[in-house]
Amino acid sequence: MRLIKPYQSATSTLSGTTTTQTAVTPIVSRYFASVVIGNILGGVTTVPATSFKNDQGVNLPPGGLPVPGADTFYNVFVNGILQQGGLVTLTANNLTIRTALTIGVSVNIEVVNITASSTTNTTGLSVNTTIQS
Repeated sequence: MRLIKPYQSATSTLSGTTTTQTAVTPIVSRYFASVVIGNILGGVTTVPATSFKNDQGVNLPPGGLPVPGADTFYNVFVNGILQQGGLVTLTANNLTIRTALTIGVSVNIEVVNITASSTTNTTGLSVNTTIQS
């Protein structure tokens, strides 16, 4: 005796419309401080987080500066002049500028965090399957 197995093949066709919408949203934060004599040491200016105020005029706590991530960039301005990226380092605790600044100059940090979200919609989706034996 032998078992006879039927053989069947199936072919499916998918049709419909798919659209994807992506929204890119920048979130901008700004921080403001003035250089004081204690910020300058050995030709380097280090401004602690507690010296900065945010857009609402509130002083930042220790460790309150934003840490730039993969989707974040920041700009540093000294007396309104944009500084070169290699000249500054931003951490949660302070902003370090690799040069001695003059006491009283303003230091501004602009942080831009970019977020993206996508929505995909499918309309008129149908599957047609043909089975052949």
